[in-house]
Amino acid sequence: MKKSWDKKWYTEEFLRQLKATAEVRMDGKLPITEKYAPDAVSPLGIDPRLLGGPLGRNAKKMALLPDFLLDKLRIPLTEKGLTSFRRNCEKSASAVCVRDGINITDSCVTAQDGYAIPIRIYKSERCKKENGCLYFMHGGGFIGGAIEPYDEIWKVFVEKFNMTVVSAGYRLMPENPYPTPHEDCYSVLEWIVQNAAELSINRTKIFVIGDSAGGNLAQYCSTRAKGTGMVRGQILLYATLNPFQIEDKYYQPKKNAFPYEPTQKRLSRCVVAQIKIMTDTFSDIHDKLGMKEPDPYCNPYSFDASGNPPTFISVGALDFLSNDCIAWAHKLQDAGVPVRVVVYNGMGHGYLSAMGVFPQAEDVIDEIGTFIAEYR
Repeated sequence: MKKSWDKKWYTEEFLRQLKATAEVRMDGKLPITEKYAPDAVSPLGIDPRLLGGPLGRNAKKMALLPDFLLDKLRIPLTEKGLTSFRRNCEKSASAVCVRDGINITDSCVTAQDGYAIPIRIYKSERCKKENGCLYFMHGGGFIGGAIEPYDEIWKVFVEKFNMTVVSAGYRLMPENPYPTPHEDCYSVLEWIVQNAAELSINRTKIFVIGDSAGGNLAQYCSTRAKGTGMVRGQILLYATLNPFQIEDKYYQPKKNAFPYEPTQKRLSRCVVAQIKIMTDTFSDIHDKLGMKEPDPYCNPYSFDASGNPPTFISVGALDFLSNDCIAWAHKLQDAGVPVRVVVYNGMGHGYLSAMGVFPQAEDVIDEIGTFIAEYR
């Protein structure tokens, strides 16, 4: 039977069962909390909801291809391909969770060159100034994505934690080459600090958050704001932190053995392969995006991790970007930065925007709320 988008696809009891699967394993000196869907075939099994979504459907098609073709696949960044990619990024994947009580306001922030950067503000009458602000940058590989698909996730967050959220609609590559998207996001951060009184937030309690490419943008804000006190903490969700794929003792993707359930090995490999294909595509076209060479802002992984704020990192175990996330967590820990890592077994990329469909989206919001409460 087709699922309804008018209510959650899982029960509160199911969410509690997912939380109860949490176990901590050590990756060297780094503690990693792992969780899995209670209805998966095993603790390493693919979440059944993922199999019914775009990643799962694509994985089933890709599983029919021979390995040598999988390794050669790239995303064609033609005008038609870019339009199709952006259209898919703008689709909502959430089920309705919050029906009222959240005020959503659209506004603009003026960029350095005069461009009006769209922003969206989520708050309720229960939002407390002392709780600060969560500042979000969406994913989409720097070339796609939008504010709207994340509406439900931030309505849920505001309802749960009485904290104002600001989301930025930065300009996209390749029409706006690097560092335009990054500078747009930093301009919004500065605007939040400067307008804290009007937003009724505490300017010393701003947490930055981004998913996928947005995680890179959030880390950029933290890196650029070092020593200013503008960023209290950062949340990086399946973030791209090493787009140039520079290897060292922690980042060695060719040696990384992803945790596959034996009966779903081929499908699991094809879930991972989809984000690897995107990562490899971007490695081939850095020049077109304006990223000529690694620098501390576009490729933070290969530079000094010290001075970062407390960091929360989450990623799916079947996400190629888990390489970036776990390796960066190690470097943060080595630099003395407080870091917490949550990995969802059997999950791929992009679960945040599927609030009400993937229980991991709600669980990670609860994890984020706990993290913020610890450091604000």
